[in-house]
Formats: sequence, structure tokens, C-alpha cells
Amino acid sequence: MKRIVLIIMALMAVVTVGAQNIDSFRAQLAQSQGGAKVEVREHGDAPAAVASATTQTQRSHVRGFRVGIFYDNSQDARVRAAQAEQLFRASFPSIPVYKDYRNPYFIVAVGNCLTQEEATILWGRVKTIFPKAHITRTEIPIAAFARKIE
Repeated sequence: MKRIVLIIMALMAVVTVGAQNIDSFRAQLAQSQGGAKVEVREHGDAPAAVASATTQTQRSHVRGFRVGIFYDNSQDARVRAAQAEQLFRASFPSIPVYKDYRNPYFIVAVGNCLTQEEATILWGRVKTIFPKAHITRTEIPIAAFARKIE
């Protein structure tokens, strides 16, 4: 559910480049056809939610989780990272794989999880093939979630 809301907010940010602000939207709601009187009220913490959503849609990344399947800095780490990537792609073709080099470590991480629960489920599936798999916190581009739906 969070993923769907996040994707909708990201798409709204792209589509509403020249969009109206909240005050003009209220004014449009208050206009009626047929002479009826319309009063617009915000209940509870709606202004804070709108402000938060506006801030979130302007971000290009979101905090999330991935499952690390390889992390090494040995002499043959580059080759072993490529092997881990190939094995994972063959075993789980629908899950994205990310290979990275952060001096001096070669890292292979998989998945795009918004919650730790999602990452734990993925970790449970992956650990049978990669027993040293672990959950890592990371910044994930919002575009990665939009691609998943297409």
C-alpha cells in the first residue's frame, strides 16, 4: 500500500509541474454550479499531511531496504561479485540486482523494499542460496518503484 501511495505521489509531482497551490484548489472547490453554497474546511491534521506530501514528492529518493547478498574485498572479489549477481538473476529474474564498488569493497544488493518487513520476506527467500545475506538500509530512487509497475 505504501508503495502505491508513493508511486502516485511521485507521478503527481511529475504531472503537476504547473499545478495550482492548495489555496487556489480550495477556491475552485468553493465555486458551485447552480447557486449552491459550498464551504471548504480542513479537518484534523490535513494541512500537515499536505505539507508532508508536498515535501516528499519533491524528493528523488526514499529511505528503504535492500538485501545484501555479497560483500567482499578479497583479490577475486570482482569476479565473485559478478558470479553472485549471475546466480541471483538466474534464481530470481524478477527482482532487481545492484552491483556497487565502495572502495575497497565489492557489494551486490537486491530488491527495492519500502519496509523492513518486505526486506525480511525477501531475505527469507534469498538466504537459502546466499546464507550470508543481510538486510541493509539504503536510499532508493523513486523511479525504481515506477519501473516495477510498468
